[in-house]
Amino acid sequence: MASRRTATVRSCLAVGAIVLTAVTLGGITGEPRVHLAAGPDGVAGGVENRSNEARSLRIAQSTGKPVRIDSLTSETTEVWALPDGQFRADISTGVQRFRRAGEWVPVDLTLRSTPDGSVAPVAHPNDLRVSGAKGPGGHELASVGTDDRRIAMGWRGPLPAPVLDEHRAVYVDALPGVDLVVEATRLGFEQFLVVKERAAVAQVRQVTLPLTGPGAARASREPDGAITLTGRTGQVTFRIPAPLMWDAKKNQLGEPLARRSVRTDLTHGEGRTELALLPDAAWLNSRSTAFPVTIDPTVDPVGTTFDTYVEEGVSADLNGAKDLRIGLLPESPAKLTRSFITWDTTLFAGKHITAATVSLWNWWSHTCAPTAWEIWSTDPATYTTTFANQPTWGTAPEASSTATHGSTDCADGWATINGVAFFQRASDENKTRAGMGLRAADEASPTGFTQFASREGTDPSHDPRASVTYNSWPTVTARETVPATTCATGAGRPVVNTLTPQLKATVNDADGTAMSVVFEWWALDGGSAIGARTFTGVASGATASATVTAGSFAEGGSYKWRVKAADGVAGSDRWSSFCEMTVWATVPPVLGCTSGADSDFNGDGVSDIAIADPQATASGQAKAGLIHVTYGGTGTVQTLHEGVEQVPGTAEPDDGFGTSVSAYDANNDGCGDLLVGVPYQDVNGQADAGLAYVLLGTPSGLAKGPASHVYHQGVSSVPDVAEPGDWFGFSVAGNRTVTGQPYLVVGVPGEDVGTVTDAGLAHYLRGPVSVALAQGAGIPGTAETDDRAGYAVAASTYHWAASSPGESIGGAGFAGAVSVFSHTLASGQPTAVGALHQDAVNVSNAAEADDTFGKAVSIAPYRPAGTPAGQAESLVVVGVPGEDLTASSGSPRIDAGLVHRFHVKPDNTVTELPSIYGSQDGTYLGERVLVINTAPASEANLSTMFIAVGVPGDDVWSVPDSGQIRVIPALADPIGTPLSIHRRSSSIPGQPRQHELIGTSLAGTSQRLYVGTPYGTPAVYGFTWADLAGGSVVPVLTWAPGSGGIPAGETAFGAAIG
Repeated sequence: MASRRTATVRSCLAVGAIVLTAVTLGGITGEPRVHLAAGPDGVAGGVENRSNEARSLRIAQSTGKPVRIDSLTSETTEVWALPDGQFRADISTGVQRFRRAGEWVPVDLTLRSTPDGSVAPVAHPNDLRVSGAKGPGGHELASVGTDDRRIAMGWRGPLPAPVLDEHRAVYVDALPGVDLVVEATRLGFEQFLVVKERAAVAQVRQVTLPLTGPGAARASREPDGAITLTGRTGQVTFRIPAPLMWDAKKNQLGEPLARRSVRTDLTHGEGRTELALLPDAAWLNSRSTAFPVTIDPTVDPVGTTFDTYVEEGVSADLNGAKDLRIGLLPESPAKLTRSFITWDTTLFAGKHITAATVSLWNWWSHTCAPTAWEIWSTDPATYTTTFANQPTWGTAPEASSTATHGSTDCADGWATINGVAFFQRASDENKTRAGMGLRAADEASPTGFTQFASREGTDPSHDPRASVTYNSWPTVTARETVPATTCATGAGRPVVNTLTPQLKATVNDADGTAMSVVFEWWALDGGSAIGARTFTGVASGATASATVTAGSFAEGGSYKWRVKAADGVAGSDRWSSFCEMTVWATVPPVLGCTSGADSDFNGDGVSDIAIADPQATASGQAKAGLIHVTYGGTGTVQTLHEGVEQVPGTAEPDDGFGTSVSAYDANNDGCGDLLVGVPYQDVNGQADAGLAYVLLGTPSGLAKGPASHVYHQGVSSVPDVAEPGDWFGFSVAGNRTVTGQPYLVVGVPGEDVGTVTDAGLAHYLRGPVSVALAQGAGIPGTAETDDRAGYAVAASTYHWAASSPGESIGGAGFAGAVSVFSHTLASGQPTAVGALHQDAVNVSNAAEADDTFGKAVSIAPYRPAGTPAGQAESLVVVGVPGEDLTASSGSPRIDAGLVHRFHVKPDNTVTELPSIYGSQDGTYLGERVLVINTAPASEANLSTMFIAVGVPGDDVWSVPDSGQIRVIPALADPIGTPLSIHRRSSSIPGQPRQHELIGTSLAGTSQRLYVGTPYGTPAVYGFTWADLAGGSVVPVLTWAPGSGGIPAGETAFGAAIG
């Protein structure tokens, strides 16, 4: 062949392969799903809690002594911070103390005369005032409350000086034969009329008691006969239970044998309400009535606690009684009694109860023998609670006790019972008022009858009380991940595009205690955690961050994670609920796809084809590049370029969209995806820095669903930075490992490594693994000018390869080399298993200048005959188009070209099969190579593995550089006569055309070989491997501009095929 033709071929190949022009793109718009920046693992944030509780707790811990928390102390509650990091609340149902002049003062109901002549308790929480001696007319008998809640009960007529007896003031003969008694109660007062003899009955036929003051703006009668007083603002201030009367007859407990209701009447006048007591005259005059008779209205404010008991056959409100009763009252007939206490549990809502003791002053029991009694959770009792109208009881007792006191042979004493379950239930249900029911364990026996002091007694020290130790639950107040997701489970489970997500939890401890935080991650259906991370000393309000360890999650797997915080108190650590996620380091699967054929972009089970024209005009931009996708199942044609569908960016001149393409399933969803190289794209102002897209397949087609992935150096976890002339994406290859994990390889042949120009590198991205390999840094050898590492890349199940066709070997420039890697990582990088070049041991020929060993490379899984399935073996095919050969006559064959075949074995050794040689000078055999295994799971043979070799410089029928494809059984030895694909009647239609360079575009699937003719009559032809195995080189499919829905007027249609 003439040297002129050789020069022409070189020039044409340069134009077709690496035309470089300057373009401008001020950054890429529309880049989706850039990885959020995950900060370092550890703890960040949090501030010191300066609340009174937290400060008191720190003092208690530093001094080793309990510290009272004044801000939480109330009339019924006293709270202490404890040295062990907890709190103890001592609570009572009755008022124990109140504020006076800024100090807590204990309640003392002992009545004393005051300088103004009135009478008052020593210390009363509601400022009770009782009248002294008064003359004729109207007077305030007793007043209680302050400001807008003050009320007064009046009296008409003179009042003698009262006789004071502890908490009672007795006005002897206030009416003839009738003593008037006022008794101080814990919150209000009780007023009695004691009719001493039958002759005085006429004095009490109607007793009118005026009610005045701002707290008695309105009065109303309830269905049970009680009187409710309402203040000016409409708030209920006081309650007067339905008045009762009883005579002197007593039961065996020394109590009134029977109580009778007193009819009342309310009249409203200006600024007052008059309560008229109208006792039953017939009963008062009855011979059976034993004098003295007591008539009793009580005035008490509405409180936050409550206690009462109920008794069979009694319909009256007994909350004012001074005792609480349980068990069978030993009368005739016997009557069953039960009691109810309403506790103020506001402090405990949402808390962790670690200890609790309920104490009741037991002043009477039927026996001293230990007798079981129980506490239950109930609805709160009310003034309407009676035996026939009890609150709803729980399904089981919260605790039982046999503590028994107060019988004839044992002293009064505190009967205690464990209250943890009761108060924890109230806490869990966030109750501010918790109802407790008390009853005998055996309600059929009188031995269980017991009396406890109620809150209405005059001795506050005997009120029902509880000591509750509690701790604020350390809580997880927020959970998040990097990349960002919501916490969801089931169908709402989010997809995370990394195999090593960072888990974050913000924690809080209301007590301000430092915490330990534990993360766990599990397989979705796993029975135990597969990984965990613990942090200690985490301040309240801080955020702890833990990254899932590499190797815990697998591509496409579904997982769940949870977190807990603990503050050192036993039992304080409670796991959060699980959050779930599915992880994809590449891209998430698309719903609706099904596993089908190769390059099946819409998942309909029929192969599709993507044909690139990187020099086409798109959106009016010359050489912006585009891709035509033809869907095999429908024949529909879709045209893609930057800025359409879900393809990011904007078409601009000389981008070269589609310079390289590779079809693979990037997310294991059954829809094929397309990896597209755009090596001449400007990135962030860096000319020809280059990028690559992964266009996702969906049931509607490519790039019609989720946003495409964008890769370029310095973004999307791709190492290095974008620089001018990198040509990132000049070559691309995507595939899946034997475990099904998608990965991609991107060549960057224009990368400057340090100060070495165009040394090049290759990126390997698989799940969390994202590494850049250059010679001397992952690729064997030393980075040198014009190595062009990454010029060609290939990917397969067990191995992948990257070439450096400009590599100098032994001083011979552009001799070339290829590096083969396994997916096994060593020090975070793929393991190099073969450094191939023509001076390497066991590699034929010798490295010479301009051989360009590795200008093309292809790889396929290979199972030799007699070997088990699943071994990591591959067949690597390397094109050496610049190889000079010598004819048998001794004449040189310049640039005839050569193809090497290498067997990569499981032990990472490499052996060579016989080479394939070019027959004439200038044919450039090996400019493109392709190896395909149509049945990779089976033992390979001559009809299942094929090699297609591009020979673009071949002068078919003496037509210069018309080119052809040679197809050879991949395992042929000897080579034999290859099939020849070129223009003729029995193959590609038409006659050979000058400089058409057939052989510069090759691609294939397990079913077909594709041959592109971008530089003559543009078209892509499809041949089945079955036909080729049978010797037929007639295409079964043809795609061409202007037919089949493909637009006409393309420039380099078929330059790349996927």
